[in-house]
Parts: sequence; structure tokens; C-alpha cells
Amino acid sequence: METQDKEIADQWLAAELNRIWMVSERALRSFQRAQIRPQPGHPSMAETEAILTARRTARLGANATAVEDEAALTKAIEDAESKLAPLRRKALLGRLVENLGLRPLEVETLVVAIAPHLDAPLAEIFNVLKGPSTGRRGVDIALVSQLFRLKRHDRVALLDALDPERPLLRWRLLQVMPAEAFEAFNSMSHRALKPTFDLVSTLCGRGDLAPELMRVASLTKHDATLDDLRLDEAMRTEVEQLCKAARSAKAGSIAPWLVIYGAEGAGKRTIAGRMAAYGGQPLLVFDTNAVEKTQFDDMLARVQREALIRNAVLYIGPLSAELIGNGGLELARRLEGYKGQIVLGSDALQPPRLMLNHPVWELFVRSPSEPTRILIWDDMIPKSVRQPDVNLESLARGFNLTPGEIQRSAREARMIAERNGRAVTQLDARGGVERRLRNDLGDLARRITVVTTWNDLVLPQQDMDRVDEFVARKKYQDTVYRQWGFGDRVGYGKGLIALFSGPPGTGKTMLAGIIAQALDLDLYQVDLAQVVSKWVGETEKQLGQVFDRAERAHAVLLFDEADSLFAKRTEVKGANDRYGNMATNYLLQRLEQYTGVAVLTTNKDTALDEALQRRLTLHLRLEVPDVAERERLWQSFLPPKAPVESNLNLTALANEFELSGGYIKNAAVRAAFLAASVGAPIGMDILRLASALELEDMGRVVVNRQNSDAYS
Repeated sequence: METQDKEIADQWLAAELNRIWMVSERALRSFQRAQIRPQPGHPSMAETEAILTARRTARLGANATAVEDEAALTKAIEDAESKLAPLRRKALLGRLVENLGLRPLEVETLVVAIAPHLDAPLAEIFNVLKGPSTGRRGVDIALVSQLFRLKRHDRVALLDALDPERPLLRWRLLQVMPAEAFEAFNSMSHRALKPTFDLVSTLCGRGDLAPELMRVASLTKHDATLDDLRLDEAMRTEVEQLCKAARSAKAGSIAPWLVIYGAEGAGKRTIAGRMAAYGGQPLLVFDTNAVEKTQFDDMLARVQREALIRNAVLYIGPLSAELIGNGGLELARRLEGYKGQIVLGSDALQPPRLMLNHPVWELFVRSPSEPTRILIWDDMIPKSVRQPDVNLESLARGFNLTPGEIQRSAREARMIAERNGRAVTQLDARGGVERRLRNDLGDLARRITVVTTWNDLVLPQQDMDRVDEFVARKKYQDTVYRQWGFGDRVGYGKGLIALFSGPPGTGKTMLAGIIAQALDLDLYQVDLAQVVSKWVGETEKQLGQVFDRAERAHAVLLFDEADSLFAKRTEVKGANDRYGNMATNYLLQRLEQYTGVAVLTTNKDTALDEALQRRLTLHLRLEVPDVAERERLWQSFLPPKAPVESNLNLTALANEFELSGGYIKNAAVRAAFLAASVGAPIGMDILRLASALELEDMGRVVVNRQNSDAYS
């Protein structure tokens, strides 16, 4: 809070407490005259008189008398009230009265409840006024009635002040102690009123939030500018329109609430803060994830009150399923009667269904385009702190991260680099991204590390060309869809879906890994054991989460044995057929909406649903390699460091054994172990034996297997 506001708060508090002292002394003198309270010789009265004398001397100086008569006290109270009124309007109490609709008696009740906590000796005089009984403790509305000499109809109105729907309790200005805390005096008139201490600290001029509120909320003041934000042109236009409306809004006018939705980290809070700044207001963020369920209503009421006092825009988010369920009726109930500006933040790609009794403006914060992501990466890891191997274009193209995710990944990479006394490397940046991706996909998919490279890939040239085209479609996706405008003509089907079919061992999974390497993406294999469920609808739900999370981070999804998920739909003869068809229908629809990269593999392509074919970007049928290809595969699977005989005839080996790439790899590894076990180099006899063993394991008959005894 600014110094001027703090000075006003001090002046208001001094005037408020001075008036309460005089009102309290007037009430005490009345009871002394009526002789219905302890006599002057009572110990508590002696102490109270000493306090009153000291106060009177401080107030009147040399003109102070032993005891002021009632007329003098009443005149002094009237003078104090005339000076207090403008101070109340200037202080935060005035904003509290205006925005929360406090009635005069509610204001007096609040001030009296706060007073003994700020000026402890007042508690002594209050205790005398309440009488010798121990049943009454603290400030209650009976004491308020005594202090201000309320008539019967005013006392009835004072009872209304403690209605749960009235501001004192609804906005957590006061708390009413429970009835069981009292003995003889258990009526509402005698139940103690406890002020909410975070409110007291605010009214006393505290600039920041109270510690209890800081656990769940934060108060920030943004600059009224968008120049430093990295936004796509269309997004910037929408945000500028929003900020312009905030700047031109008239004071006291009813502004529509704003619903901002988009992926987590898309910048919803930042945009809300800039909008608030254009309207000359700070932003009070209420983090719904930080609140325990049992405290939610209490904390939400407090932050609403705090926003109204501080003239702040209130941001509530992220919206949970519970809050927006049933059309958001629970949320509407909690916000009923709130007069300030609210922003509701939802971490979703679709607008929440809300039925609020208030005008609503919706804003979809889209993830930034690839060029904008490059700029954000460059801001977060500038050239001065990164090594030459850092490829910002690859990071931006490969991972459709939000600005918040880029910021967190970059900050982590810089911290790791600084700790090691060097500049940021590509591995540092990729590591931060990969950890977030891994956390997103959770147990639904597992990362697969492929060590093979393009040089290990043995395919006919026409198939290689088709794979190159597939990779290029991802690399130039932004150019075609955004820069050239094809995205305006293509509403769905922007994802890259490849199907690799063929016999076992033909390199389907290896090819998926090589494509992921070429795109600088991670390959995640969908764990069917975690995804497929016997419960109706659960499989679709789990798969939906896999697609949503992978789409956001643009991992390459691998569906091995895709025929188990994308099986042909059949004629419905029972419940199993119906639910099986429903699952296939959902998968086909979700695959068409998917904008990432997915690879499906199968050795039973005839079992796949015909509708899948239309959704494919690439379909390669991988056959058992011919002799020349098998020879190249043998060469690629024998490492340069391996001890091999100089007279290897890989051409003969390729002719003798009709093996696919996967089985050639197995045979090469098996031959290495056989050679190591006898301390010999890898020769033709060992390679022939290993190949024969592989064929036998495949269930094929091998005639004249040689040297079996030598290596058994």
C-alpha cells in the first residue's frame, strides 16, 4: 500500500478508537449514576478510572477535569463523529462499506469488535460494562447496544446484522463464537464476535496479503502494456480489445466477467493481470488448487472481500470439475451478489459450461505458433547463455509447449547449466521438456529409447522417399497451415498418422523410433494394460487422456499391435459387440482430431477397420527384405569393434537364411555370445549356427544344422 494510504489508515484508526473511548466512558458513567454496576471502590473500577483519566488528559490536556459530565461527553462524541465521517470515506473502510453494502449498525458492530484488539485497555472497560458474570466474553451485540443506547427496533436490526447472508458473516468480516462456548449467556445477543484478523491487518494499512491468505492467493500489480508479451497476431488483437474495454469502462458500471480458457501455462493469469492494469486495478489470484476442500468456502469469501477492499480484479482458477459441474451452479452460488470484476480461469481447450447470473465474456488463449515459440525460447535462453548446439527451431517445432512450460523448462535448464559452470546445452533444454512430458503421460505410456539411426534403416528407395515426405510434413506444418493459410481450409485431420504393417521383425517399431529422432521428439509406447479396461467407457476415457497429453507436448505415440484397438467393427449380436464397436468409433474420431504424430504397427492389417485407411498420412507394408537388403542388415548389425573373421561372406549368409531385420539382429547378438563363450572371433560357422537357432525358435525346420555340438 502506498505511503499516503497508510497515513490515512493511521488517521482513521486514531479517530475511530478515540470515539470508542468516549462512547465507552459515557456508557460507564450512566451505569455509575444508576448504581447498577460495581461501585467506585471495586478493584476493576479503580483500574478503569485510572485508564480513563489518562485518556482524558491526553485528549484535553490542561483543560481535563476529574470526570466529564454527560453533556460534555456527548458534545465531544458529536465533534469526533463529524471529523470521523470523512476519514471513513477516505480509508479502506469506506470502500468496504460501499462495495459490501454495510449498514450503519453493521459498521459500528465491526468497529467495536476490532477496537479491543488494537487498543488492549479497551477490553478492561468492556469487561466492566458487561458485568461481573463470567458467562459473557469478548464483544457481543448486547455490548454494542449498550454503547450506542439502541432502542428496541435498532436492537432488532442489529440482530439482522448477524444473519449468515448479511455482509458481516458472509464476507468473513466477523466470526460468531459457537453457543456451546458460553454458559449462562447463550443467546445470539451474548455470543462473542471475533474479527477476522486478515481483515484487521488490511484495514490498518497492510499492503500485502495476510499470511493465511498468502497460502492460497497472491496480489500482483502489472504494467498496462502488451509490448513485452510474445503473442501471435490474432491473439494480440483479441487481448488488445479486452484491455481497451477495461480502460474505457466507467467507474461503477457493471462489467462482464471474463472466462479465460486454454492449456495450463498458456498465459491466462498474465493476460488477466494486464487487463486489470489497463483498468487501473491490481490482480488478486485465488489458486483453487492450494485450498483444502473443507476451507474452500471460507477462503473464497475472504478473497472476494479482499478484492473488493483493494479494488482488485479477482482471478479464480483453475476451475475444478466440482465447481463447474451441473452448469457451474455451485460456483454461481458462491459468487452470488459479488459486485467486482471476476476472471475465471480454466485449464481446458474447451470453454466450461457455466450458467451464471452475470454477463460473461470468453477468451480462448491458444498455444503460440512455432515462430512465436522460437521467440519465447530465445527470451528464456538468450544467445549469451546457450551453447551453439542449442537448436531453438527444433525445440519449438517438436514441442507445442505453452509460454509457462517453456519458461519453466528454460529456467530449469539454466539452473543446471549454471550449477555446472557452463552455458546451456541442447541436452539441458531437452531434459526439462522430457521431464514434463513424462509427468504428463504418467503411467499410460512409457518412453522407448531407439538407438538405431537412418544409416541402419534398410528400405526400398520408394519407401524411404515416403518416410522422408512424412517427416517433412511435420517440419513444414507451420508454413503450410498457418503461413500459407491451409489451416483455414482444413478443420481436422492435421495430425500425422502412420501405419506400418508386415511380418514380425521387419522393423516397424525401429522405424517409428527413427522418425521420432528425425523430428527431435520422444517416442512413447501406449501401455495397453493401463489403457484397456473391462469397465464400459473407461478405455475411451483413458485413451482420451493419452491423446490430450501427447498432443500438448507433441510426443510420437506408438500403438504396437494396433489391431487390438482398431479392430473391424462387427455386426451387433450382443453387448460385447456393441461396446467394442463404440470403442472403435471413438478411437477413429479421436484419431482424426489428433494434431500430433502417431504410429500404428500391426502384422494383421486385414483385421483393421476399413475406416482407418482414410485417416492415415502414411501406410507402409514392410516385407521380408530381399537378399541385397539382408546383406546390408547383416553389415549394420555387426559393430566395428566386434572381433570378426576376415573371410566373412555375408552375401552367402543372406542367401542361405531368409530372415527379417529383427531376426537378423537377434542372430547377430546370439552369434556374439556364442563366440564370447568359447573365446573365438565371430566367424561364418558361428553366424550360420546362430541363424539356424533363430529359425528353429521361429518354428521353422532347419536341415543339416552344423557345429551344434561345438557351441552347445
